[in-house]
Amino acid sequence: MRRALVGCAVAQIVVVILQFYLATFGAFQMPRPTGTDPAAIGLHAANGLFVIPAVSLVATVVAALAKVPGKLIALCAAPLVLSAVQMLVVFPLAGLAGATTDDTPLASLFVYGLHAVVGLGQLWAVIAAYRAVRRHTKAPVEEHQPQPV
Repeated sequence: MRRALVGCAVAQIVVVILQFYLATFGAFQMPRPTGTDPAAIGLHAANGLFVIPAVSLVATVVAALAKVPGKLIALCAAPLVLSAVQMLVVFPLAGLAGATTDDTPLASLFVYGLHAVVGLGQLWAVIAAYRAVRRHTKAPVEEHQPQPV
């Protein structure tokens, strides 16, 4: 189970770093996509909506099954929670600030800046989780002695 947890921690780092790459991949697409044109930023959206939460959920379940400390389980779950924050808080707030598919007023741009800050939080969480997983897996396995009845 420890090896599976290390693998999950590495997978979380990979998909979060990929998210940053895909953000710039889509941001620099020229000419800008219009209407029905496929946008390269769609890969960023798909990774953030589906891949990061799925990998995070698997890592959280594996961490729980590995019976690691609660703090480590929380670090594995953090990218999933932060993805939910992106979808349920940041983007709706940007809409309230006036963002539409055709216009992004200055107020909404400030709110969209939080999107990057939350992404940095995801990056911190997956690196912290990986480091904690490595420390945990290097610790000696406790022997469970049968308790006298």
